[in-house]
Amino acid sequence: MLTKVYSSDVKKGMFVSSLDRPWVDTPFMFQGFLILEEEDIKLIQKYCAYVQVDWTRSTLQPSIASYTDTGLASQIPVSNPFLSNKRPSFIPSNIELSMYVDAKPIEEEVAPAESAHSNAVDTLNNLALDIQSNKLISIEDTKIATKDVVNSMVRNPDAMMWVTRLRMQDEVTYGHGLQVAVYMVALGRHLGLPRDLLDSLCTIGLLLDIGKIKIPKVLLQKKGRLTSEEFEMIKSHVQHSINILQDTSGLHPDVLQGIAQHHERENGSGYPDGLSGNEISLFGRMAAIVDSFSALTNPRIYAEIMPAYEALQTLSIFNSELYQPSMVEQFIQAIGVFPVGSMIELSSGEVAIVISHSKVRRLKPRVLIITDSSKHKLSQPTTLDLLYQNQLTDNKELYIQRGLPMGAFGLDAREFYL
Repeated sequence: MLTKVYSSDVKKGMFVSSLDRPWVDTPFMFQGFLILEEEDIKLIQKYCAYVQVDWTRSTLQPSIASYTDTGLASQIPVSNPFLSNKRPSFIPSNIELSMYVDAKPIEEEVAPAESAHSNAVDTLNNLALDIQSNKLISIEDTKIATKDVVNSMVRNPDAMMWVTRLRMQDEVTYGHGLQVAVYMVALGRHLGLPRDLLDSLCTIGLLLDIGKIKIPKVLLQKKGRLTSEEFEMIKSHVQHSINILQDTSGLHPDVLQGIAQHHERENGSGYPDGLSGNEISLFGRMAAIVDSFSALTNPRIYAEIMPAYEALQTLSIFNSELYQPSMVEQFIQAIGVFPVGSMIELSSGEVAIVISHSKVRRLKPRVLIITDSSKHKLSQPTTLDLLYQNQLTDNKELYIQRGLPMGAFGLDAREFYL
């Protein structure tokens, strides 16, 4: 149940799910949060005329008389993740949304996620071999891999995001596609898109860069600046992907469209067709955001790895004209400011990996602490829930000091599993 509450009426124990303005325009960053301090209330009253309170995540029970009698409430069933007037405008009106609830804790879902991940990697490798051998490709194995990934994500998205982040493949093209697939499903699940569309989103992610197989490897691995001719060759991977897939039976046209448009940009500066704004499909817009985020946060020949937090800032602030702003905000809500699998530095100086996100305060995730304050690797990493932490450092609660790029301080996050 969601309720519109004026800032003058907010109280401790309310979970604020949305504001009357973008999160980026406030000190709250991009998080939904549980009001715990008077300072939270003061900030809400300073920046907002009203907020939306999610009573299913609040510790304070709603007083229906207090809010509905004064006209402050606008209630909907919990099965609908959006207020009728808050449904994202970028979602077509003919798509019926639903709510997904975690069916398993992350600890129980890691093993199935591992299996689904490995199956998807094998499927992509086999598909690449068929393309290189000029064989006719079958999409059936891809469909099986897709369903395994989506099934795991539906049960608990954190497990698959954890496994995928920590087992990023050395082969950039295939590992990148799998990570895009996982984040595409995470965004679709967060938006409440139906299951068949989640399958399509996963397929787009897995196949969107398959055309790079046709690009000379020496060009893909070039460290220096590309010439204009070389850049045109790189850009041709989109058409190569379409050429490979367009005659493949069993692929929905929306999947091909999403793949064709994943390098289009809101201001028309993208390729191959220079589409802009609403000329870009829902799947094309989603793929553009997720593909860019994955590229920024993983090893590239031509650029440094960017911490997830900085990459999200790049998408939402510094390059806001390139991506649909409200969709970027939904993506950040879906994966968190510090996504699962991200390396972070705590206020104590310890390095940790984000394991799962709090549903009530996004900057208070559950983490796996892997070093001491001097950055020495722990022989036995420990878990800590920052929302319900019992351990204090110098009588102060631990908090996230900053995000770290993968490999910071010589640490390999892939060594650490639940």
